[in-house]
Amino acid sequence: MSETTSPSVDQPKSSSRIRSIFVDVVIPRHLNRPFTYKVPARLQTRLEIGSRVLVPFGAIRLQGIAVSLSTHFISDRAQNHVGPDRLTTARLREVIDLLDESSESSLPPDLLTLSRMISERYLAPLGQCLRLMLPPVPLRTRVRYTLTDSGRALLDSPEQLERLSTYGRMAVSRLARRSKGLSGAALRHALRGSFATTLSALTRKGLVQLIDEPDSIDRARHNDVSHAPPAVCRPALSLSEPSDHAAIPVPEEMRTIRAAIAEGRHACAVWQTSAHQCWDHLMHAVEWTFRQKRTVLIITPEIARAEALVARFKSYGVEQVELFHGGLSPTVRAGLWSRIRQGLVGLIVGTRSAIFCPLASVGLICIEDEHDPSLKEEAEPRYHVREVAALRAQQHQAVLLLISPHPSLETLSGHGERGDEALMTSNHREGWFGSPRIPRPNIRLVDLRYEPHDTILSQPMLEGIQAALDAQSRVVLFLNRKGFASALWCRDCGTSLQCSRCSIALTFYKQAGRLTCHYCGTSLPLPDACPSCLAAKLEPVGAGTEHAEALIRRLFPHAATGRLDRDMSRSQIEATRRRVVSGEIDILIGTQMLFQGDSLPPAGFVGLIHADAGLHLPDFRAGERTFHTLMDAVMMASGETAGQVVLQTYLPTHHAIAAVAEHTPAIFYEQESSFRRLLAYPPYAHLISLRVTGRHEDRVRHAAEQWASQLRRVATQTVPASVAGARDGGSEVVVLGPVPSAMARLRGRYRWQLLVKSPCAEAARTTVRLTLDDLERVRGRADLKYEIDVDPIAMI
Repeated sequence: MSETTSPSVDQPKSSSRIRSIFVDVVIPRHLNRPFTYKVPARLQTRLEIGSRVLVPFGAIRLQGIAVSLSTHFISDRAQNHVGPDRLTTARLREVIDLLDESSESSLPPDLLTLSRMISERYLAPLGQCLRLMLPPVPLRTRVRYTLTDSGRALLDSPEQLERLSTYGRMAVSRLARRSKGLSGAALRHALRGSFATTLSALTRKGLVQLIDEPDSIDRARHNDVSHAPPAVCRPALSLSEPSDHAAIPVPEEMRTIRAAIAEGRHACAVWQTSAHQCWDHLMHAVEWTFRQKRTVLIITPEIARAEALVARFKSYGVEQVELFHGGLSPTVRAGLWSRIRQGLVGLIVGTRSAIFCPLASVGLICIEDEHDPSLKEEAEPRYHVREVAALRAQQHQAVLLLISPHPSLETLSGHGERGDEALMTSNHREGWFGSPRIPRPNIRLVDLRYEPHDTILSQPMLEGIQAALDAQSRVVLFLNRKGFASALWCRDCGTSLQCSRCSIALTFYKQAGRLTCHYCGTSLPLPDACPSCLAAKLEPVGAGTEHAEALIRRLFPHAATGRLDRDMSRSQIEATRRRVVSGEIDILIGTQMLFQGDSLPPAGFVGLIHADAGLHLPDFRAGERTFHTLMDAVMMASGETAGQVVLQTYLPTHHAIAAVAEHTPAIFYEQESSFRRLLAYPPYAHLISLRVTGRHEDRVRHAAEQWASQLRRVATQTVPASVAGARDGGSEVVVLGPVPSAMARLRGRYRWQLLVKSPCAEAARTTVRLTLDDLERVRGRADLKYEIDVDPIAMI
């Protein structure tokens, strides 16, 4: 009979009772459960929850996180008794080693809890969630395989050797010739596809063993960590010190935030303004948080913007500020992670991944441009930084500050799952233009329905450009399409040249003379004739930035022209931005790259060439994304004096266009809210996007139909009514689909999509969660992949 006790309770030592400690380890792989291992005697006093461990996993070794411990006491008689419990524990494998024994290397309890919450909220394996929070640069070990004594004895017994598989005999023969063993890479090359299966079988039979040879340099680097207690975060600035921003009047919202920070109370504030305009108030919030001996976390959508913020904080005398993002080298991130864990950093500025930094005693979390779609992770787990920040703020009883000149509908509606918190919001009727410090640009709307066909630059647009050049003002032209044309179209048969791997037309690049797919990277030379009918009547359709640039250079030959889009290298982008800042460029043409990084100087004239381009996508968020993009573009004409804007569109009455043209954001927010409420879309309902992908369309369709059938059965029979509270407006779960995705084929894989919709988030999650066990059994078979996106940002 075995007994289970808490490992924290010391049991009296007895010769008749033998203690065994077991640990549940989560592997950072796509696995929905932890794995139990024995803890060897040498590690029993050193291993704790949150420790990073090295464990055997099949024929390989992986890093994992200890998430729970249990202690079993077994009597001497039970040791000799072969029962079910005895057989189960005997088959368990042992933890190999701790990756780092310093207390700073273990995962903090708050991040371990956060990973569980993310796993539950986004229906992602716990291992994938923990992977986001693990310290970078795991300890490297050189693993070698050698024969055990039983394996060498097998060489003297040809009959037993013949019982092994062909690859088993090959592995034993090769290892027998190397007394020091062979590396995994050498055996993998020899055994090819049978490496994992063969080594796992030989290890299980006790014929082969794995030996670790830790990298001495790596071991020294990881263990050379100060074991001093975490330092208390001391403020680098004081409100009593004279500074330019200290003279700025403190608004009522700032006083409320101060009170929440001082009381250690969780609250959420929404500042509807640009980050530049609220910089002084943000400095007040950071200073006040430092005064309370608490830390600050600031998240921005872009690395360039994060770098600019760090430079600005340092210019104000903040010494405990650090930059953290995925673009840093693993070694740099590992060192920074260790310093943060020791409490030597008071302020972190970074992109998405910075939300998982192991900051202690967080007092303020700030999300800049919270409406930006890049704050949503595209890979599993598909978390949104705004929602994860809300979870961390609740954990630490911190203030969550959301900043945006035009907030998302979810933020303004307050329908997020952020719990009971004080929501302080500025008036969105005036929006960003409501500040008396910002003059409103003069916007002229051009209805392209009354312009000649295929007009790129209307007469009002040309007149505005010429007037700005005459006044020696900068011109910015916004067109959110790359290349020369969106497609090549045959005038005879009407065929457009498609990507062979994706369901999308190839983009035409005139300068390079090539056709390119923006999704899979396929690039083809320009054909002489249509591949379908062999007619030599291929014409470009739709204008891109390359086309607009060529047209501007022809119409305004004396103006210095530049272009900004993602087809340019980083060095080219930085060089172009420097030329803009120095005044060397008169006309700048670009995509959304215009808004990334530190803000460019205001322009005297801004032209929106095709303002409604994003409204034609099959996505319920198309209107909101278009509104945000146009607002960013119009803001470039706002400086000390009001600039001029020409907005060209085929849809002048659309509420996203009208709100921008009339300087009235309320037009968009009110109409969009009404549409979403009537159609039961976020923020008035909860969505889970499900997708099945594979290389064989019939298999993908069949798998999607099976999943849909299972979801409908679970939604009507299994999900308990108690899951949904009455306050959520009911627990009805609707399963839509399956249908081919808007982009039915991507990178050679067919895609079918389902949509789970419910007014209750927990009911929708429970419906999908109850189907995951069946998916786990078939995952990977027939080359099928199942994707889950809770609260999707894009539906394409």
